[in-house]
Amino acid sequence: MKTTISMSDLIHTGQTNINAIPLGISLVASYALEHLGDKIEIELFKYPGNFAEYLEKTTPDIVCFSSYVWNININCEFARRIKRKYPRTVIIFGGPNYPIETNVQEEFLLSHPDIDFYIFRDGEQPFLELLNTLFAYEFNIQEIKNARLKIPNCHYINDGKIVLGGLLRPLTDIDKIPSPYLSGLCDKFLGEELVPLMLTARGCPFSCTFCQDGAEYFCRVRKFSLQRIKDELQYIAQHTTNPNLMFADSNFGMYKNDVEICREIASVQEKYGWPKYFMGLGGKNNKERVIEAASIIQKSVFGRDSVFLSAAVQSMDKKVLKNIKRQNVSSSVFIDIAKAAASHGSNSFSEVILCLPGDTKDAHIKSIFELIQSGINVVRSHQFLMLNGAEVSTRTSRRQYGIGTRFRVMPKTIGPYKLFGRTFFAPEIDEVCVKSATMSFDDYLECRMFDLTVEIFYNNGIFQEILNFLKLYQISSVSFVKNIHKHISFVNSPLSDLYDGFLRETKELWDTEEEVKIFLRQPGIIERYMSGELGNNEQLKYRALAVSGRMDDLHQTAFNVAEELLIRKGCFNEQIRDYLKELAEYSLSRKKDMFSTEITIKKVFRYDFVSLENYNFKDNPFSYYRPEGISMLFIHDDAQEKLIRQYIKIYGLSDYGIGSILSNASHVSTLYRRAKID
Repeated sequence: MKTTISMSDLIHTGQTNINAIPLGISLVASYALEHLGDKIEIELFKYPGNFAEYLEKTTPDIVCFSSYVWNININCEFARRIKRKYPRTVIIFGGPNYPIETNVQEEFLLSHPDIDFYIFRDGEQPFLELLNTLFAYEFNIQEIKNARLKIPNCHYINDGKIVLGGLLRPLTDIDKIPSPYLSGLCDKFLGEELVPLMLTARGCPFSCTFCQDGAEYFCRVRKFSLQRIKDELQYIAQHTTNPNLMFADSNFGMYKNDVEICREIASVQEKYGWPKYFMGLGGKNNKERVIEAASIIQKSVFGRDSVFLSAAVQSMDKKVLKNIKRQNVSSSVFIDIAKAAASHGSNSFSEVILCLPGDTKDAHIKSIFELIQSGINVVRSHQFLMLNGAEVSTRTSRRQYGIGTRFRVMPKTIGPYKLFGRTFFAPEIDEVCVKSATMSFDDYLECRMFDLTVEIFYNNGIFQEILNFLKLYQISSVSFVKNIHKHISFVNSPLSDLYDGFLRETKELWDTEEEVKIFLRQPGIIERYMSGELGNNEQLKYRALAVSGRMDDLHQTAFNVAEELLIRKGCFNEQIRDYLKELAEYSLSRKKDMFSTEITIKKVFRYDFVSLENYNFKDNPFSYYRPEGISMLFIHDDAQEKLIRQYIKIYGLSDYGIGSILSNASHVSTLYRRAKID
């Protein structure tokens, strides 16, 4: 009889923003099956419900969990219940959510006694070594531990002390790991509308301290063969039901082979109409090649809107970059990226992390403004999570930079799960850096409010028509965003309640993890989280609330600020007033209730906005004045209706679902109604 093994990369039921195919466990499973296929059978799981059904019917010999920051508690709750029900079942954990300091690793394993073995770093070879050891000892876990065997990359506790196996050298030829796509191992996930996740290379040459891949272990880059990648793309295109494609590479786009892979993506697009959107162009160096790679995809049958062109920086401040061992490319490169993206209608994308070591309020806002000034049209700020496995999360780094953290319930991780006849909850708890030696908690809150303004009023070019008009009068996007943020702080701002709610939810923080757990045990608290009253992703939620339900207020604010800037510039007149009034009506007709595909709007305008839009509103609008009037029809076309239906099916229309759609759609403008001359 074959040894039964389950491998799980669980997500909580509500976590639609990380609904990718579990590639990591699939690769480990493929490697094990290649070497021991006659002795083992493996089942893979993503959803807790499916995993629970399996456990009710099967007593697995080995249960494996892939541990990330978003699933550690649900993994441990399943492990605890499995160990109680099946004491002889071997529980194995792996994945990046694991400390890198030996004493902290020991503390982790002692606090999670249901974990028999933790596989550190890459999993394929160590898992095979561990399996062979288990077979040799006839699954007698205690005998293995009493012998204090040094199993490569494996950590475990014996007599209250940690036992560490030495690190194997990472596989050089990673093609020795069979493709889980081509073997059919991932077929069931392709049919579940999960985002296809691919990997073309392992390793990262950079040593960023906030990242789990910054360790020396990962510094050597190893690539899968070009033919394998091409075969996988062809296979996935014929089996997936999700419109998107995501690459998990740390730096895709900056290597020579990546350009050829992009040609294959374009070829697949032309043949199968998939992918609609591609996420994963994130090379930190060689931006010329990254731009070339993006242009190849853009020239495919889908043309504009089909790719994110990324320029993640984390900060533009030299002191912060030195502290996190990061070196960004010059600002001229960001300008080139923005121009390249604009030339073929795609998004240029950059990320900044708030409150990194050495960060200040002024430095954070200056970083955002520098990126906006360069023309990057999605500048997204993230909170600084303390990730196990990242150098900056070590106790030494915390002391060095005066890092102060608080704890919160991770959004959408509270839901009822049932196993062996009992219902349980397993909320995840984030540790967030909210202050440091150089940034106070109040400054942190001010930066969070500012980041919401950028998310609502700037990202994805939601008001690109206004920005391009203001540029005709030498008024910058930075001035627009800066004055928008001042405007919303007024007591009579139509968005005051929105920002008050955002600030209130941002403060849902506790000093210790234990305080969070105590709070969750109070009567009625779990229900408040499940209803969405508590525990939201504030930035995701409040952007969704603004875009889906407050589009009139957004337009009132944006156009009032534009008018004020033009008055200050001394160039405002009646002609501009009339143009802005009509532009606001045109913009609202396209963007308001954008997910309601049944709505058709018909209006008459005195400006040929349809022609002006073909030039991305960069031309002089007054040459498009048509005093006789033009009747325009606003409607979602068939392709848009299909795309919106797909997104709604995957994410839903809750605040969180809409926020996820807005974050995952490569270019939100693809969701706006099309305008055409009636």
